[in-house]
Amino acid sequence: MDKVTPNDITTFLWVGAALVAFALAVWTLVDRIKKSADWKRGVSAKLDKDNRRIDGLEEGNKAICRGVLALLSHEINGNSVDKLRDAQTGLTNYLIER
Repeated sequence: MDKVTPNDITTFLWVGAALVAFALAVWTLVDRIKKSADWKRGVSAKLDKDNRRIDGLEEGNKAICRGVLALLSHEINGNSVDKLRDAQTGLTNYLIER
């Protein structure tokens, strides 16, 4: 068996340190990718929730606008009671189902 020289030990330690550094870099990269995927899922869920809220607000605005238009029509014509009832029903439904 050959003698182990200090140069062999130094080379072995450098190779070992390089392998440990490489393993740590891979571990860090995998962890960041995992955190990035979790972050994207969280952002996506928040965007979906906000989109549902905005859609609900748009429906409310439409119901209010229908009511205002029915009031204007009633004020102008003096006989648009059916439109007022329809607008009241639509607004009531929106407020209850909201």
